[in-house]
Amino acid sequence: MSANEYDWLVLESDEEILWSGEPELLGYAWLFAMGIVLIPVFGIGIVIIASTYLSLKNTAYVITTESVFKKTGILSRKITDIGHENIQDTGYKQGIVGRYYEFGTVQISTAGGSGVEMSLAYVPDPLNVQSQLDGVATKRSSAEDTSTPDGYERVQITGATLDELITEMRATREALESIEERLNED
Repeated sequence: MSANEYDWLVLESDEEILWSGEPELLGYAWLFAMGIVLIPVFGIGIVIIASTYLSLKNTAYVITTESVFKKTGILSRKITDIGHENIQDTGYKQGIVGRYYEFGTVQISTAGGSGVEMSLAYVPDPLNVQSQLDGVATKRSSAEDTSTPDGYERVQITGATLDELITEMRATREALESIEERLNED
């Protein structure tokens, strides 16, 4: 796996490709079947088959030491990337056929995003791909320096800690509002 295989991919000097792949043909079998059934209907089936095949052949996924990349597009090209530091959660899903033939869709959610930000559809061995992503994210978070330029220590906030902070902030806001009301009365 080298960047030369991907003319659309620009890597930093120290960035390496960890995994690359493209969707499994079998994941699109239902579209090909529908296309075959619809060939008699004004040739719509041929359009479905051709567009599905071209879409499949023009989709690629790459995981590097820094980011996850997804390239799509038939007539134009769209490249999406998410830096590992922005990945909040990963997961995968498999249908019945995917479980049998070992392919599925890896889903990536980012911090501050709403739901799944990127899907790597019909990848072979989705558990391995998800593990690759989780492994890189874990290495990055453990290697990150916890000090800030001003000398303060960066702290990981857990759900319980966040709830305590929110409670404290609400109490502070109520106290400030009470003081403001007293000042306005005078």
